[in-house]
Amino acid sequence: MSSLAAARPARARLGRWPYDEGVAHLVLLDHQMVPTTSDVGDWIADATELGARLVRTGALFPNATGAFLESGFQVADSLALLTRSATPRTNPPARGAVRLRRLRPTMLSEAAAIDRRSFASPWANDASALGDIMTATPYHRSRSIDVDGRMVAFSISGRADRSGYIQRLAVDPSARRHGFAHLLIDDAVRWMSRRGVSDVMVNTAANNHAALALYDSVGFERQPGTLLILERALR
Repeated sequence: MSSLAAARPARARLGRWPYDEGVAHLVLLDHQMVPTTSDVGDWIADATELGARLVRTGALFPNATGAFLESGFQVADSLALLTRSATPRTNPPARGAVRLRRLRPTMLSEAAAIDRRSFASPWANDASALGDIMTATPYHRSRSIDVDGRMVAFSISGRADRSGYIQRLAVDPSARRHGFAHLLIDDAVRWMSRRGVSDVMVNTAANNHAALALYDSVGFERQPGTLLILERALR
């Protein structure tokens, strides 16, 4: 995904949506920022200059949505926000013979194939988008799990100051219900705890009941309100 940084106090990255060159992907670089309608207007102009037919945002906190909605954006999806303490659980999942290894940039195409099998269109990430997720926070930890020499699950987690984020977690549909997601979450939380993180955040589709149940089972609690992904047609 190419990037175009907006040189304004409300900073954003503008690139291409995975698997759809006609959609511009607008990501705010700080979840606490509150864009103005002027900011949004500039980003619409940037997306139009890229030749996109539509611009779609990343997940936005409620206080960041106002200027977008005033500028003609509509809701594309709503996400639940969940949080938990970074204190590791006293009963970690048993690893057995499963080994977690570093998810290297050369492995992102394989991870993207799992991501595409795990998430319905248009929410799957390609290798470039997964690379962007890795660099979205000052520090990140990426791990994968192999079975019989084939990657079956991966996670990308990040931290900034004392906040931690489960940014992407995917398990191949053929390898679910083996505890791989629990292992990856536990590994990420322990990494965050060792580095002074206090709280961990994750978001998932508000109607993804399987994911909500997974995060509930490892100590996450759903927060009030929802995050929104917004989009606007350009032509």
